[in-house]
Order: sequence, then structure tokens, then C-alpha cells
Amino acid sequence: MRLLLAAATGAAVFATGTATAFATQTSATAVACDLNTADVTAVTVGDAYVPLKDDATVDFEATLKDAWKLAEDKKSVQQNITAVTAEFQRAGETTWNSATLEALPAVPAPPATGEATLPTADVKLRGSFKVTKDNKDGKWQVRLHVSRSGASSDSCKEVTVSPQVKYVSASVTDPVVVSAGQDTEVAVKANIIGASSVTARLFSNDSNDSVDLELSKSNTADQWYRETWFDDDYATGSWTLELVAARGKESVKFEKADTFWVQTGSSKSKKAKSRVSFDVSANKVKKGKKIRLYGKAYRGSSAYSGKMIELYTKKKGGSWKFAYFVKANGSGKFSKTVKPKTDAYWRAQVPGTSKTYGSKSGYEFVDVR
Repeated sequence: MRLLLAAATGAAVFATGTATAFATQTSATAVACDLNTADVTAVTVGDAYVPLKDDATVDFEATLKDAWKLAEDKKSVQQNITAVTAEFQRAGETTWNSATLEALPAVPAPPATGEATLPTADVKLRGSFKVTKDNKDGKWQVRLHVSRSGASSDSCKEVTVSPQVKYVSASVTDPVVVSAGQDTEVAVKANIIGASSVTARLFSNDSNDSVDLELSKSNTADQWYRETWFDDDYATGSWTLELVAARGKESVKFEKADTFWVQTGSSKSKKAKSRVSFDVSANKVKKGKKIRLYGKAYRGSSAYSGKMIELYTKKKGGSWKFAYFVKANGSGKFSKTVKPKTDAYWRAQVPGTSKTYGSKSGYEFVDVR
């Protein structure tokens, strides 16, 4: 990876891989963007975005219908689709550009004896096109030109290309007032355009204290947030918020997105204790199958109704990582159905508040086979 300094609120650093360049332009007139399902039943497109520096290659896959036919004597299989080409059009343009596309597969070999049969699997062709840092985001199009038996047709797929990653603003609760025996909620908010993930690091400017967080995307476009809790063990004084936003192979660091102050205060009320039970529906599961994570949260001796519970997972030898939020019902019970991908430990956590201590459950190991 190469590092490049860029301007933001504070210094910014981004890194990226490389992509190959291609494409020649041919003039065409803009057309309605629809699939001709007699030829192409589906076009799936990967992550498309305007990169910060190096070109981003966007992969796509087209599923072709009835690519083969039987010869008149039924002794062999022949091409029913004789040619396929692909092109793409950028937002706001009427010019089509050549995209890369795999060649049609070879004709299936005839059987040694008897009649041939048509392949049952769909023919899928993979292709790609590139987006440069100077391109516009918005609605792009991918078009396939399919030829068969002397006729031809076009199939078109609209693609949303996300804008470049751009820092707009960020904030942390300020001041953070910590008191003996209490947890203080700290809210981290960020407005970052075009990111697929955002991580945060809160660190003291006068000590080694720091907190690493993975922010969640809110229902509002480009808004990211996460809450954490400070107790009276955290260093007082000046702190800094550092953010890293990523998309594809690129990431950009905003080294001084915000600053805030941590100070001590007095306790005004007695906090309640919480606890949480946790279990899994199965400790052994086949890969791709579902299991249920469930339990019950308590505040004092009563059900912690409506509380947002955090579920964490950890691979063997790894560290605990946040996985899901799940809301407890009126009886304090919660449940989440997941498809585990690898062997891992799972547990639940009740976040603390100014009036309630946080708590963690025991853990359960799930063996994925």
C-alpha cells in the first residue's frame, strides 16, 4: 500500500490498491435501461464508487438464458448465443464505453454414443468496468449486446455509483463528566459521505488511555454513530477523536476529527446493577445453517424491558468484537437468529448508563462444521 497525505479537518492519510485501465468510446444514443429476459435473466454488479486516487474496478456478472441448442440430429450441442459484448455509460453521458467481458464458454463435447443433452447450468459471464477519481457519481448503466440465430438484442442494468469518501463533520460528547462508581455515556457521531465502514479511536492527549470503536450507519444517509462508556479510571483532560473511513481498497484517516474534554464530577444518584443471561440454540451447526442467540436482561431484580442489548463474538485466540444489536422485549427477553460462518465464542452485554451499571453474560462456543 502507498500512503498519501490529503487535506481534511486535521491531517488525512489514505491508502489504495491498483486497478487496470481499459475502454474505448463509441457513440450511441441513450436508451431505456431494462433487461431482455429472453436473453439475459440477471445482471449483478459489485461495489461501485468514485475512488480517491487509483481507479476502482467494478465487477459484474450476467446470466444468459438458453445459451445452447441441440443440433438437428440431436447428436451434439451447438451455440444458440453466438456473441456477447458489454459496454457501460457514465452518469450524465450519452456515450457508451467498452467494458471487459469473458468469452463464451466452449461448446460442450458430444457424447460418445447416443443423443446429446443440453447443459442444465446457466451460462454466467463475468465482466468489469472502471471508475476513476474524476468521474461523477450517480446512476450509471451496464449494457449487454446478445446475438443469436441472426438476431440481436440489448439488455441494460442501472448501477448506482457512490460518491468519493468525504469527511463533513464529527462530534463527541463534550465535556465527558466521570464520577466515582458510575459509567458515563459518550456519544460519537460522524457525517461521512461515501464510506462503507467507519472506525473511531478516542485517545487521551496526556496519557496512554484510548478507546477503539466501530461506528454503525444510521437510517439517515451518511450519518454514523456509536455510544461507549467512560468510568472514573479514564484519564481526565484533553482527548482527540480520530476517524478512518473505508471504501473498497481505499481508506482515509481523519487524524483530528474532533477534540473533547474529560473531567471529574460528583455522584448524584445511586446506580442500579444489571445482569444478562445468554444461551444458544445449538453449540454445533452446519455451515450455512441458522442458530438462535437468546437470553434475558435484568435491571436490579426486574426485567430490563426495551433495553438495547449488544452481542459480541470472538474467534479462538482473537479478541471480542461487536456483532449485533438486539432489543429486549417488555419481559427483558431478547433473541437473534444468525448464520455463523466460523467457529467462535458468543456472549451478550448490557451497556451501562448514568443510572445503571453495564454487565456481561457468560459465553457460549459454537462449532461450525
